[in-house]
Amino acid sequence: MASARLGRVEDLALITGAGSFVADVRLPRMVEMAVLRSGVAHGRLARLDCAPALSLDGVLAAVGAGDLVGVSGFPDFIEAMRPIGTFPLAVDRVRYVGAPVAAVVAEDRFRAEDAIEAIEVEYEPLDAVASLERALADDAPRLYEDWPDNKAVDVTRRDPEVAAILASSRVIRASYRMHRQAPTPLETRGSVASFVAGRLTFWTSAQSPHIVRTTLATALGLPEHSIRVIVDSVGGSFGSKTHVYPEDVLVAWLAMRLGRPIRWIEDRAEHFMASVHARDQLHELEAAIDGDGRILALRAQITCDIGSGEVFPAGVASSFVTAGVLTGPYRIPHAEVGVTCVVTNKTPSGAYRGFGSPEAVFAMERLVERIARETGRDAIELRREMLLERDSLPYRLPSGSVVDSGSHRECFDRAVELGLDALRTARTERPSSGSTRLGVGFATYLEGVGASYFVTTGNWTSHEMCTIRVEPDGSVVASVGVTTTGQGVATMVATVVAEALGVSRDGVRVDMGDTDRCPYGIGGLGSRSTIVASGAIGLAASVIREKALAIGAHLLEAAAEDLELVDGRVRVRGGGAAVSLARIATLAWVRTLDLPDGVEPGLQATAVYDAPGIDHRPDVHGRMNACATYTNGSDAAVVEVDVETGRVEVLSYAVVHDCGRMINPPIVAGQIRGAVAQAIGGALYEEICHSPEGQPLATSFMGYLVPTSAEIPEIVVEHLVSPAPGTPLGVKGAGESGTIGPAAAIANAVSSALAGCGVDVTATPLSPSAVRRLIRESAMDCAPDACEIEGAQV
Repeated sequence: MASARLGRVEDLALITGAGSFVADVRLPRMVEMAVLRSGVAHGRLARLDCAPALSLDGVLAAVGAGDLVGVSGFPDFIEAMRPIGTFPLAVDRVRYVGAPVAAVVAEDRFRAEDAIEAIEVEYEPLDAVASLERALADDAPRLYEDWPDNKAVDVTRRDPEVAAILASSRVIRASYRMHRQAPTPLETRGSVASFVAGRLTFWTSAQSPHIVRTTLATALGLPEHSIRVIVDSVGGSFGSKTHVYPEDVLVAWLAMRLGRPIRWIEDRAEHFMASVHARDQLHELEAAIDGDGRILALRAQITCDIGSGEVFPAGVASSFVTAGVLTGPYRIPHAEVGVTCVVTNKTPSGAYRGFGSPEAVFAMERLVERIARETGRDAIELRREMLLERDSLPYRLPSGSVVDSGSHRECFDRAVELGLDALRTARTERPSSGSTRLGVGFATYLEGVGASYFVTTGNWTSHEMCTIRVEPDGSVVASVGVTTTGQGVATMVATVVAEALGVSRDGVRVDMGDTDRCPYGIGGLGSRSTIVASGAIGLAASVIREKALAIGAHLLEAAAEDLELVDGRVRVRGGGAAVSLARIATLAWVRTLDLPDGVEPGLQATAVYDAPGIDHRPDVHGRMNACATYTNGSDAAVVEVDVETGRVEVLSYAVVHDCGRMINPPIVAGQIRGAVAQAIGGALYEEICHSPEGQPLATSFMGYLVPTSAEIPEIVVEHLVSPAPGTPLGVKGAGESGTIGPAAAIANAVSSALAGCGVDVTATPLSPSAVRRLIRESAMDCAPDACEIEGAQV
């Protein structure tokens, strides 16, 4: 299949205001829900009285946990995690600021908010656990009284060779920290529920409508066929909408109870307090190296702050991803990695674009820098010596991940070339002078795509479905289980279907995001949609092609093997006689008496695709290949650092990327550029902080700084192509790759710029105050123009 530079099929509705988001849903007699949230980070729920709220005009319901008759808690499926037993409302204890305590339904949102303030609630304060260090202390308060400590997950993948190699080799030790962040999509969460004639219709902004349906059925005790979930336009997600939240269950249950449609739309303050956070990992690394600095073995402890853990599914899986890709695209023979996820009195952590990979790359790339510095090696050459080469593929990482293809060395070499060229340009246009310094940094990575969802959920796996139907007029309807949050999935599906059936893309309608109209699917997440959807489409289309050729052979009085389906027609190869697909479909659906003997009516097929080679559970040694294939890339960042103010400005950024065959290159480039911009924000500006008492210090964009166009440089994107041997079209995922390298590349660039200051970057974000602190703690005067590129002076 050739790549196509075609426009997106979904954009016209969005740019003309015809998109339908959850907040746009209007139903007769619809009322609004608001949620009372905890103002304390940790406390016992001593008293809750909703009666004052019920006395207010226009208030229809005010409920606490004890009122939710027939509601079950969220299931605890993840095998490696201690059970939490999350319930939609606080039962007897609150564990983070923003935890839902009560819900109110009123005629409008204004009255609902007033009613929330009328509810009387008292807490018995408990000591807050507001950091990883406090959570792990022997005397730390326990968030869950039946746990012996605050560890939700505590596992280690053992390698008996690691200890011996560390004991007999030079060892470099380092610790790295990536801070807490929030996904912050343009559209916050929201849901609308209507219960009519025993059937629940649920509109939501989510990435996995069928998983929402299954979870609601479990929580509410309803059969799945009595629930319809609709996901229409979604204004971004970045992982945060893969979860099913307490508010989803509350809206549905209250609609069933009151017999009226109910809507809830999250405001931005709620989003910062109640939608998942992410990252917040500490990496403690020990690398055994040979005489040239190459890594022989790695021991790592990954510790992640997952907040209270009260979300479904709980946010532990990103740490396993970090462990799986920690050694990156390097030939590191042995690794032993421990993963510990601790609960704290913060908003639950969950999915965020990149899902553990940015954390791994930041730690590993900074470690390579340290090794180069301490051994006197050029870090560029050290990377080249360790990088996977094409002739070494497939290669099994110590984690069990099987890197089946890629252009790791080629991407890195080109990124270095682009980065050094950009630095030379910057030296000419903005030479270091006074308080400013220039630096360049590089990062290289791989990303597992099309992953098993079992590690994340403990329940769902990796397959996807598609149904294709050719209508009597020859138009095509493709119903898929994957979904979109704005990244162009409908365009991808329409393009692949059109190519597979030899029809015009304009003649293909794509149905997604509706559990009544689409086959069961896991949804759009984990850079999986192109891989799994194209696989299912190919299988379904092959059935339709075979049947269409059989009917065409009958009409043309030719052998089916002599025919082809192109341009909406079945024709004899070489340009002979032809019959339109519309005529064939009319026979299949309408004039069935004209069908050839043995051919059943209809021109439709459903197929299931599950990528081969995916492990859903680790083996006895803790190893597993959880992904269908692996995308790779390398980044280069040029920065200017002001040593007086600590300001870091990214002057240029380049990505050399390989996601196999691309179906629509402009969409891929757009995904990468957007992800890089997002990750620049994470590297420099965005941070979720808490007070020692667990109070969030950023609940709006006044306190949580996201980059604007003024902070984002021109982003150069180049592509190399290494088709995945195990996917039908050789495709790989691309939606998250751009988030993976920037933290590492920018940190390396800042270290390069501040080489004369003796600065060693070990944590993000690189805010002005953090950079000033690094300079201050280095106890060295910052020499002017001491730019160091990956260990080599230039």
